[in-house]
Amino acid sequence: MDQFSVDEKGAGMRLDVFLAARFPEFSRSRIQKVIDSGAVLVNGETVAKKNAVSLGDTVQFDPQSMRDKNPGHLIAENIPLAILYEDDHIIAVNKPAGMVVHPGHGNREGTLVHGLLFHVKALSQGSEPDRPGIVHRLDKDTSGVILVAKNDESHRRFASMFAERTIQKQYVGICCGTRPAEHETIDASLGRSKRDPVRRAVREDGKQAITEYRLLGFQSGISVVRFSPHTGRTHQIRVHASLAGFPIVCDPLYGGGHDAVQRLPVLERPFAYAIYKCFTRHALHAQSVEFIHPFSHKEMTISAPLPDDFEKALALFEGKIEL
Repeated sequence: MDQFSVDEKGAGMRLDVFLAARFPEFSRSRIQKVIDSGAVLVNGETVAKKNAVSLGDTVQFDPQSMRDKNPGHLIAENIPLAILYEDDHIIAVNKPAGMVVHPGHGNREGTLVHGLLFHVKALSQGSEPDRPGIVHRLDKDTSGVILVAKNDESHRRFASMFAERTIQKQYVGICCGTRPAEHETIDASLGRSKRDPVRRAVREDGKQAITEYRLLGFQSGISVVRFSPHTGRTHQIRVHASLAGFPIVCDPLYGGGHDAVQRLPVLERPFAYAIYKCFTRHALHAQSVEFIHPFSHKEMTISAPLPDDFEKALALFEGKIEL
């Protein structure tokens, strides 16, 4: 990442104008998108594109994040995909943990999009050039069901359904800490953290985020929880679970790292450590989606089987958990 200071010539300029002047090879609109993504820091913090920079400000910016992402540059890759459902309009895939959904900075190959381009003849244009077919996302280490649009009309209809909250998503998470309530809804607006652009945080000026959950089982500081997000903010379930005192197991970004076990009573720690040994990623799985098919109008439920790490962890509960 390049780092430089604002000189007298640049002082007083809007951030996007300043960067456009310094990097004329990139369009101002592209620069604005990169600023909005949080990839530009001023004095170590993310700021709005309209903010003016001052003399002596330190700007951190990675020109590589600006490079052309024309879909013509995407090369299909023969990546095995677990297809759960497919018709003329959509394809549903069971995304494994560790797979990135679409190309981005640091992930230029091996994504779900690259695999889809090999297995599917056509995808929608998508919301961005490097995101053909993608109408919603899962975090890299979240496994489970993801829907993909095969044409632009399908993309438009599914995007509207997500926006109108007519698609119900169910996640299973294994958490560490406070015993959750039997059934509760968390309503806490989220936005990008001012301290760390990778993290999301509860913010009064953030976007509304609502997560409903039910407790499926609890033992020795470890809970199995079904999450039903009513909105689709980045890291929403992970942030809300942490806010409620039971962060997702093996999610150090939001308080669910191995140190969470140390906060449990001593006698509860052996079971918790056994659960943690099952995972090399955060313990969150997108188990199902339910919706009315926008073309056939049939009621659809598409489910993804639990991955091996979840099966091993749930087996430790000795049959006490019913999903």
